[in-house]
Amino acid sequence: MTIEDLKNDISSVLEADGCSAEFYFLLDTDGGMSVKLVDINEQDHIELGRMFIDGASEKIVNNEDLSLLSLSGADERQNAIYHYDLDEVPVGIQFLKTIIESEDIESVNLDDDCLSNLEGILILVGNEEHQLAIYKHQYPITLLQKGSGFNLVKPRNGNRFSKLETDILKINSKFEFIKINGEYYILDIKALEKFFGFHDAIKNVAEIGVENISSSDLVMNCEVFTRRLDDISFSRKLVRSASNSPVLGEVSNDEIISFTQEHPSLKGRFKYSDDGTQLNLTTKVSQDLFLKLLNDDYLQSELTNRLYDSIAKDNVTAEVETA
Repeated sequence: MTIEDLKNDISSVLEADGCSAEFYFLLDTDGGMSVKLVDINEQDHIELGRMFIDGASEKIVNNEDLSLLSLSGADERQNAIYHYDLDEVPVGIQFLKTIIESEDIESVNLDDDCLSNLEGILILVGNEEHQLAIYKHQYPITLLQKGSGFNLVKPRNGNRFSKLETDILKINSKFEFIKINGEYYILDIKALEKFFGFHDAIKNVAEIGVENISSSDLVMNCEVFTRRLDDISFSRKLVRSASNSPVLGEVSNDEIISFTQEHPSLKGRFKYSDDGTQLNLTTKVSQDLFLKLLNDDYLQSELTNRLYDSIAKDNVTAEVETA
């Protein structure tokens, strides 16, 4: 799957005959998570649906600078969408599957369902044949409740304010995840980390990454990585570097050791075993540098011979061979 393939798939949904949107609330109560269909008056329903259809077009389909990466290979670039390729899928994201596959979902009852329990908004876009499911996280700041202070409402006509007597839910076109053709794609990794129990899933894969490093016999004590797995940012970097490394298992340990001793950005930054065959990563700085090394971030321009520390790298070999 390329970014153009993904854009074409999404475009085929958004431009399909009869494309419309349905809205669902994901409610988190003492009884657990539940999905409820939202009833909106016709004109506002059409306008809100168009907002998300246009939003998906702008953020993905018409975004010429957007990159598609696997989540396990996620780097720090800003303009990217990530294919969720881990075995464990957070519960919140799984509800996108629910709205695609379920034909009979109970409607929201405003007498019983409290908006303060709103966890997210699910949007199903498309027609009977093609669907795109969208997840939008609900932040507390977007709900203005009538009992939260003394809120004044500007009148449509006249010049006299009045007290807010009902709750107001603000909705914009921002969304964090989508599901299409049975696959999940993430636009906002930070939201994934913060709200969806993603840490356990990424930590499990990171542990395999530690095992890969250990089996390479390149590092003296791999416990230094294990002790940092509770740091979600580090775990994610570990998954990318150790599970998708173009260096580990591809370049000999001797060559890697020599590279760390000779490269201007790495020279003097590492300690070694007494026999010089292993790295002794005693500091967090050296551990972080090692992960960057596994990701082959230290590059040299063939044109200028300048050295670069490059985070975002796309493999162009295949494109050159088929050009």
